[in-house]
Amino acid sequence: MSEPADQAPDAADPSSAGARPNEEMTESMREVMSLEGDVDKLSAYYARWASYYDADVAEHGYGLPRMMLAAVWAASDRDEAAARYLDRSVPVLDAGCGTGLVGSIMHEAGYTNLNGVDLSHEMVERARERGIYRSIEGGVDLSRPVQEYLRGRAAIVLVGGVFTVGHIPPESLAVVADLAAPEGLLVVSTRRSYQESTDFVAVQQAMVDAGRLELLAHLPDAPYTMDSTGDYWAWRVSGG
Repeated sequence: MSEPADQAPDAADPSSAGARPNEEMTESMREVMSLEGDVDKLSAYYARWASYYDADVAEHGYGLPRMMLAAVWAASDRDEAAARYLDRSVPVLDAGCGTGLVGSIMHEAGYTNLNGVDLSHEMVERARERGIYRSIEGGVDLSRPVQEYLRGRAAIVLVGGVFTVGHIPPESLAVVADLAAPEGLLVVSTRRSYQESTDFVAVQQAMVDAGRLELLAHLPDAPYTMDSTGDYWAWRVSGG
């Protein structure tokens, strides 16, 4: 089952997602990518950034949110079982939701059971103001195993802008996979610079080889931010 073409962003056309990949990144983005995954520093930085984050990324062409939706569409077209991800009533977890930009795109697409978690309480409060999440929670660190009540609950788990330089390590792919229900969909973005500086590709391949993940869709070199393209990965998560 395919989503009508006029409702999905064109992954081959950077302008359709608002990305300008050859322009220089903002000062905020340079700074936050230099924090080396330090949770306290990241929390403090995002607390300051929350009030102007949306304007900052919008001004410089943020293609990631619509590409996350494009990855859901691509995965849903893989086989009959995956078509259930097009059911707009399934529980969706926006993991690393920030101010809710990805959630807003999902809401526009008709998804009604949206939930969010993020490290930053201040970013979460901005997301809460959108009025699109059934539940939303701050203080969730995706660089380490999350609490049991968050695991295995979502049919679709979206992790946009989290696997990036200065944030969480590739090994946290196992952490976010645990958030998905058996046979659930896990969608992750990776900035090109992150792939080049880490072993993310090898980590995801090891999880595929072990049967933990099944790759349904991979959208490479797609719109991300003004300074970088990114890859969008969509896996079905096994129940084991």
